This record gives sequence, structure tokens and C-alpha cells, in this order.
Amino acid sequence: MFRTYEQQAITRINDIIGELGFQPRPFEMRAIPFSGQWGTASSVAYALANEAAADEPVDESLSKKERKQLQQGLMREKAQDIAEQVATKLLEAGDYARVEAVNGYINIYFDTNLVANEVVGAVRALGAGYGRGEHKADKVMIEFSQPNTHKEFHVGHLRNASLGDAVSRITEFAGYDTVRANYIGDIGMHVIRCLWCFLAFHEDEKEHIAPAERGRWLGSLYAEAVARLEYRDQVVGLLNEMAKMDSLFSGAIDRLMKELYKASGHGEDVAYLLGQVANRREIKPDAIYSDRTIAAFWPVLGAQLDAELEQLRADGPHQAPPIPSHSGGPPTIPPLVTLEDTEERHARWQRLGDHLDWWPHVPRWQQEVRETFQHWEQRDARFLALWDETKRWSMDGFHRIYDELGIPFDVWFFESEVEDEGRAIVQELLERGIAEVSDGLPVVKIDEQLGLEKETYRTLPILRSDGTTLYSTKDLALTRRKFEDYGIDRSVWVIDVRQSLYMQQVFKIMKLYGFEQADNCFHLGYETVMLPEGAMSSRRGNVVLYDDLANEAKRRAREIIEEKVRQLDLAEEQRQKIAQQVAIGSLKYMMLARDNNRVLVFDIEEALSFEGHAAPYIQYAHARACRILERVGELPPAGDVAFVDLQPEETDLIQQIGVFPSEVQRAADEYKPLVIANFVFELARHFNDFYADIDKRPVLTASEPQRSMRIALVDATRQALANGLGLLGIAAPDVM
Repeated sequence: MFRTYEQQAITRINDIIGELGFQPRPFEMRAIPFSGQWGTASSVAYALANEAAADEPVDESLSKKERKQLQQGLMREKAQDIAEQVATKLLEAGDYARVEAVNGYINIYFDTNLVANEVVGAVRALGAGYGRGEHKADKVMIEFSQPNTHKEFHVGHLRNASLGDAVSRITEFAGYDTVRANYIGDIGMHVIRCLWCFLAFHEDEKEHIAPAERGRWLGSLYAEAVARLEYRDQVVGLLNEMAKMDSLFSGAIDRLMKELYKASGHGEDVAYLLGQVANRREIKPDAIYSDRTIAAFWPVLGAQLDAELEQLRADGPHQAPPIPSHSGGPPTIPPLVTLEDTEERHARWQRLGDHLDWWPHVPRWQQEVRETFQHWEQRDARFLALWDETKRWSMDGFHRIYDELGIPFDVWFFESEVEDEGRAIVQELLERGIAEVSDGLPVVKIDEQLGLEKETYRTLPILRSDGTTLYSTKDLALTRRKFEDYGIDRSVWVIDVRQSLYMQQVFKIMKLYGFEQADNCFHLGYETVMLPEGAMSSRRGNVVLYDDLANEAKRRAREIIEEKVRQLDLAEEQRQKIAQQVAIGSLKYMMLARDNNRVLVFDIEEALSFEGHAAPYIQYAHARACRILERVGELPPAGDVAFVDLQPEETDLIQQIGVFPSEVQRAADEYKPLVIANFVFELARHFNDFYADIDKRPVLTASEPQRSMRIALVDATRQALANGLGLLGIAAPDVM
């Protein structure tokens, strides 16, 4: 609402500027940053003074420095003179409490009581519609979440889903016709690997898995498939890490390899390993054929790790010697050997050692996966039936999670549905000369097509040489569907920030393809989620699954709520509901209250805080306002409250409430829920400041007109908090 007052001030100042003989112009107003004072300020007088100074004669007898100093002095005098003329005319109109001309700035102060009444009255009159923007012409599609079937929904997916849901709520509230879309990765190598593992090792187990658990079970099968198929890479990767980290390990393996070499003759495996380890060169998995060789040195590897752990616990971290360069360049300095990293390597050694029998089977398994992929390509009926059944298991799990999060979708896209469409688009792009075949691959040389001399968008392959689809193949088809089937004017993709270049490539190809809407495509990137102890990794086994995180949040929230509502007579169902609202709200707010372009360190203790920058702190402020209003009885009418003698804490609170409509529009324009997350936190903080000194600012026991004024202010705060939390997809409990 304060933006409305600023716009009115701009209009009136421009009218006066015209009267003074200047050309009216666009300019910005800035809020006066003094607590307890509402107003807006402008430096437009300086722009006018500069314009007038251009016609002033210059004394050429002065030095350049003297002329500059003289001009600056005259500029300040002229700006102050113009500001005084504008201020005088604004005062004559009688619309403001006071107007000042200070150092060339025009400071306009609003009538505090009048504005307070308008802000609070508007909130109470509009209710859930307070802050809603006028209807906009553009139709916007927000594509978000995009989980892969046959995998588990984890905390990284939660950040994407929370961000996309909040953006959708905000753009819709701001007045845009908004379509929520989800693009499910229901086919790809991850699906093939999962189903291969199912068919090869677990087909007879599915009847023993509860239907509600089958989606999660598929995720565990995918993780197992990766572990099996990448087993050799992981084993050799650990060996290479050790060889580069510590010369003692290199020496231990060197001695072992010599013993094996003598015992077995001139075995190729042993000779190869001996040469690579002795020279500290990288070992290639495909050059080792014998599982006996791996089994022989595995205990030595563990013994070395045990010795290293003992040394680190006694002496602390140490620096391994430099590794000489084989090309004559400077030596490589290995990373510091730490206890934490060595413990992680030891855990990996144990885990990999449990499956040494996998080593000889990996090449065969990899071939089986390739054969399984052909079942999909050839549309084998048995395979398609299995794929369809297992896809439903995953989708059932996704729908359950979305229901718990309160996240709806209007449109569901599936990768499997756009493969053939994508191939047809590739053929059309080739025929039109937009794409070409390079090294056997259909590609688009985007910079060349756009006539750019500087490398910017590079070249994007759009189909494999064997005719199988890439992500780009399907994304081109998906984007065309959005434009043609849904009439989208603006399209937003909520996708990992590392896909930034790729998304720009897709947008530019669609523009070359003839879709002008591509200019209004936007990639809303987001960074990864980390734990306080470091990055999550499937290799380390510390990926946090959504269900595990949500269950833990609900458990802790229930404990906290039991303590908070101990004295309240609440039914079990209501206690459970509040705990659920606090738990889910805390997870969502943590995902939204940090800049989406920054790595998020997720700390569940911080997320559930009633004191810090967290959802429970804000939800509790709303519940406190509700509790006050419960004891009021009949609320004063929305437009019949007199605001007088406002204290600074009250004016600050009203000012925060008043900026909500402009913050909604800013959040929608920038696709930035962080704006609203910060708004509700600041509103809760101002409300707590207002309520902190209850003896100084009583509500229910105050005399009139302060009693009605403060009750109305509490009511407006409650409504603004509820509206803001609603835009984040977070519940506003009445009791906590």
C-alpha cells in the first residue's frame, strides 16, 4: 500500500516540475528510513539542477579543479532551491503531514494516523484477498519437482518442490493465470538399471513387499544396481585415492605386488598393478581381470587404513609427499590426510569388501543392462508391462508425498510420452537447416545459427547417433507442447542451477525453431542441499530421504508442541494436526528462506526453532495473535477504528503490513519466494516487538481508543501472516 502513496507523490511532483518549466520524467521514491516515521523521499531535484546547469556559462579562466568545485557548489544550491519550490507547493496542497527540502532532497511525511487507518482497514476488509494483484494478461506455466520414477524422493527434491509450489502460489496471487506442471522422468538409464536389478535378483520378492512400501523398495533396487554395475570403478577408485594420498600405502602395495608377481609368474594383472602403483599412476578398472588379484591385496588395503587411522588419532592430520610429474611439470601436492576422510575411506573399504565376489560379474551385468535397454527400445510386451506396473508404484509414493506437502499439479508430463515427438522435431530441424549431423550426431551449432562470433551457447547434441533420445530430444518436444497445447506466454523451469547453460541452449533452439515465447522462458535454478557435516553422497550413504526427514521432523515437532500446549485442553487429533503443520512448515520454510542460488545447509534443529529464522517462530506469532483475538469477543468493525498516538513499535508493525502487496508483486516478477519468506519473518519479529512490553502496550486492558486500535492491529497482523505463509504453502495454526 505504501507503493500507492509513492506513486501518488511521483505524480504530484511531476505536475509541479511541469509548472516550474521542466519536462516531467520517471524517477524513483525511497522510503524514509527512520523508525516511527512514514514517508518517502526523492533526489529528482538534483537531476533538474544538472539539466539547468547545462545552460550556465563556464568561466574558462578557472582551472579544471576549480571549475568542478564551483559547479558542484552551484549544483547543490540549485538542487536545494528546486527542492524548496517543490516542497512549498506540496505543502500548499495540504495532503501530507509535512514536507521538507533537505540538502536538495524532497522528504514527504505521511499523516501517520490516516495511513495507519487505511492500511489496517484494508487488510481487515480484504481478508484473504489482501495483497492480491489485478488480473494479468500473461499465462504462466511453472514446471517443477520432476522426480524420477524408480528412485526415492529425497531432500533435494523437497527444495525443488517447495520452491516451485511457492512460485506458483505467488504468481497466481499476483494476478497471473498460472499452470502448475510436473515432468516425471519415467524412462531412462536409471529405470533400465532398476528393472535389470529387479529381474536379475529380486523378482520373487515383490509379493512380500507391502504395496505402500514398493516405491521406496524400487529406490533401494536402483541403489543396489548402481553399486553392482559401478563396483569395479569404486574399488579401483579407492585404490587410486590411497595411492595418491600416502606414500606408505604405495610402498605396502608395491611389496605385496612383488610377492604376488614372484608367486604367480608373469601375470598381466599383477604386472600392471605393480607398475601403476610403483609409479603412482592411475589404475584403469578394465585392465584388471582377476578377482583373485583384488582379493589378495584387499586385506593389505585394510591394514594400511587401520595403521593410518591409528597414526591420525595419535598425531593429527598430515601432509603426504608431493607426487612427481611424469611429464616433467611441477609435482602434484596431495590433499591433507585427515581423520574424517580416512574414516570415510575405511567405511568404504568395509562396504566394498563385503562384495568382492561381485568383481568378475560386472562386465556381464553391464552387458545385461544393455540388453534390457533393447527390450524398451523394441517395446517388448513383457518388459513394458513390468515398467508400467513399477512406474505406478513410484507414482503412488509421489502422490502421497505431494498430498502431505499440500502441493497440487494441473498438468503431468512424462518423458516416455515425448520420445517419438522429440525424434520428429530433430528430423524437422535437420530438414530446415537448423540442425546438422556432426561426427554422426544430430546437433545444433547455436552460436553459428544465431550469428554470434563469440562462443556463448555452444553446440547441443539433440539425438544419439543410434537414434536413441537424449534429454534435449525430449525437452524440445515438451517445450513445444507447452506453447502449442497450453497457450503459454511465459514458462518457468525449476531445475538444478548446474543446468543453466543447457536450459539456455534449449530456449535458443526453440527461438530458432520459430517460437517467440522462447524469449519469455526462465530457468529458476537452485543449489544443492547439504548436511551440517558436509555434502550428501549416495557413495557415502548419507542421502537424506524425504520420508525419513519428514518422520523425524514430525516426531520432534510433536515433542515441542506437547510442551507448548501442555496447559491447553486440546484433543489428540488437534495436537497431531498442529505437530504436522509445524513439521511440514519447518521443512518448507528452511527450503525457501535461503537464496535459491546458494547451497543450503539443512539443520533440523534450526528448522524447528521457535526463536530463530524458522517457520515455528512465525507460526507461533500467528497463533499468539489468534489467542489474543479469542479473548476479545466482538471485533471492532474494519473501517471504524481511530488511530492516535501511535508508538514506534506500532508504526513499524503497520508499515511492515503495508508493504505486503508490493512484496507480492516483486516476488512474482523475480520468481523469488525468498521475498515473502523474509516478509513473514520480519512481520513476526515486529509483532513480537509490539507485544513484548505488554505493560507498556496492553491490548485487552487498554482504554479506548487504544484498545480498539490495538485489537484491529493484532487482527491485521494475523491476516497478513496467514496470507504470507499461505503463499509459501505453509499452514498458519490457530493454536500452538
